[in-house]
Amino acid sequence: MTPSDSSTSALVSVIVPVYNAAGHLKACVQSILSQTYLHLEVVLINDGSSDGSAELCDELAAADPRVKVWHQDNGGIASAQNTGLKIATGELITFCDNDDLMAPRLLERLAGLMEATDADMSCCRWRNIGASRGGEELQNHRDTPFGEFIVIDDPAKAYQTVFSLAVRRLLGVELRYFSEANWGKLYRAKVFEGIHFPDGHYAQDVAIAMSLYARMRKVTSCDDALYYWLQRGDSVSHGQRSVEYFSDIVRAHAKSFDVARSLRILPARAYTGMMALRLERKSVRSAADALRYEQDRSMVRSRLRGLSFWQRAACGALHLERLLEVVVYNLTVHRRR
Repeated sequence: MTPSDSSTSALVSVIVPVYNAAGHLKACVQSILSQTYLHLEVVLINDGSSDGSAELCDELAAADPRVKVWHQDNGGIASAQNTGLKIATGELITFCDNDDLMAPRLLERLAGLMEATDADMSCCRWRNIGASRGGEELQNHRDTPFGEFIVIDDPAKAYQTVFSLAVRRLLGVELRYFSEANWGKLYRAKVFEGIHFPDGHYAQDVAIAMSLYARMRKVTSCDDALYYWLQRGDSVSHGQRSVEYFSDIVRAHAKSFDVARSLRILPARAYTGMMALRLERKSVRSAADALRYEQDRSMVRSRLRGLSFWQRAACGALHLERLLEVVVYNLTVHRRR
């Protein structure tokens, strides 16, 4: 059996946090229900929507028995994800943002890879495109043949050290790169046992990433772009610019930093994440903001003092290179429509 021809019958739970997504949700759910992998359930968590999304969730559930709906008061994406994990019954778990799309063969590919390699997680690449081109691009690439894949037996190390695009391309290690984002990945449900997304935080995925990867034996990564990350200028990640927002990022990466250090892994990605401290400083608008910034600044400094000269030099070099990539991203991908 090849990884592209899976015969696994494991149930896949696709968790979709829903908040005021009436204009996008139907297309998102349809892309999931159109998967060539049929043994799935779609878990829609309506997180206090006020735009008709709640009613749309119920309509989608009435039209297809594979769709399950849970309504709750607004608690944020972490709360919705945690609820989804409680409700999901699948042996395998994945997530999809309520305004993104999944290629028809995403679950087939990722489930096949997990079965063939006995991995704890499989992941694919993604396409960054403007929202207006989502359906067209999905159609254009629906029959693209599957490509290469690799098995990573040190996922926590790969996550922390392989993140710079230039380095990935220069060293030819693109498939060792994967992010903390929960979409585009298929997990064994058991890896989430005892792990919860921190409620009320923006960087909820970063906060638990290292804890997840540290307990995985291996991850299988393929070069197939099967998740469609649609860029919208009004998304939360593109719109927030408060001290609280940047502080969440800094503190989440600090947790990642601590786990990496405990495993004797160079915390390069966490270092770069904690450098969002400079953006936090620029966002200070009140005495409360200033106090939070000073607390975060002290926290970051105390962690960096534990690094050797060469560790700080390596982390610093990768951080500077990453800053240049972010500038390019903000001028291109961020502005897509």
